[in-house]
Amino acid sequence: MIRYKCVVMYDGTNFHGFQVQPELRTIQEEIESVLRIICKCETKIYGAGRTDTGVHALGQVFHFDSEVDMPNWNMKNAINSRLPRDIHILTVEHVDMNFHARFSSHSKEYKYLIDNGEFNPLLANYRYFYRHKLDINKMIEASKIFIGEHDFKSFTKNHEIENTVREIYSIDFKVDGSLIEIVFKGNGFLHNMVRIIVAMLIEVANNRLSIEKLITIMNSKNRLLAPKIAPANGLYLVSVNY
Repeated sequence: MIRYKCVVMYDGTNFHGFQVQPELRTIQEEIESVLRIICKCETKIYGAGRTDTGVHALGQVFHFDSEVDMPNWNMKNAINSRLPRDIHILTVEHVDMNFHARFSSHSKEYKYLIDNGEFNPLLANYRYFYRHKLDINKMIEASKIFIGEHDFKSFTKNHEIENTVREIYSIDFKVDGSLIEIVFKGNGFLHNMVRIIVAMLIEVANNRLSIEKLITIMNSKNRLLAPKIAPANGLYLVSVNY
């Protein structure tokens, strides 16, 4: 049995997320349907994490096991030649059977794109066009409260998960004209966590929420106090690190 580790990028616009869902188009379903042909049997892939409907990936990771022993480049080419144009395998490598795409990772990086400029329909699926000018300095200042290890229960859609403590290593802002790029690095992220944090930072930037109130919301561990969420199309899974 061979374990393959793959890095994949995809345009999430026309997908209902990464994970298989009945009768819906997903990344996992598309890849597994290709592996079914290559491996000549049902072959399940295991992702480093899930991405939601409309979320993009520059470096999502998954692994799968197969009896087919194929050189890395050949496997990559075999998969890519059968995939639709909105999914592309970047790398394939043989890994130890102890490797797990999800459980072996120690950190992830996401980025979120906000555009304060003129609406562009050609870019509408790839960034959040926000009409009102944002106070970037306030966003940067407010983002500092999330750095470090915190209980992010107020900032996740998943109410069933027991452990909502995560550590964010850094939140960096890059401004290029009207484009604002916010880069998050951490040991893990909860369901919708980045999008909810971005939405709350926008509230601060618009003077609808104070930094003190944001701290209170985090300490409350109550999602009802942080009801907003930024659109999925501005979010990218950049990389998974091992």
